[in-house]
Amino acid sequence: MGSLVLVAVVACAAFYWARGAHRNRLRWLKRLDLPGTWYWENSGEAVTLELKGSLSGGTYVETAGERTEAGTWRLVGHTLSFVSAGGTSDCDLRLFDAGRIGVDGPGRERRIYERQQNNVVPLRRELH
Repeated sequence: MGSLVLVAVVACAAFYWARGAHRNRLRWLKRLDLPGTWYWENSGEAVTLELKGSLSGGTYVETAGERTEAGTWRLVGHTLSFVSAGGTSDCDLRLFDAGRIGVDGPGRERRIYERQQNNVVPLRRELH
């Protein structure tokens, strides 16, 4: 009987821990708010990174001058992975402020991207 109570207590603790971890991850993803258009500029080179999809993955297009790279992106923990025809690039992601993220990895060394600010609010229309 005592061991059954102990198992129940451990199971409840594990359940509440998992639920809390899931809520914290959702809060982190909402705070990052990665989908959108991000800019990085260094020595006159302007780079645009457009992320589409959900809060933790989707498609991307990166434009730097005449060069364009497209593929899929995925966020696992603090690792932002870019998968394109050229291969996979895993980068460390850091949140500085709302609208400012740091990306550090192959091909994207120590870049600080800033979110494009616009005042366009999409309106949801329901078609009947």
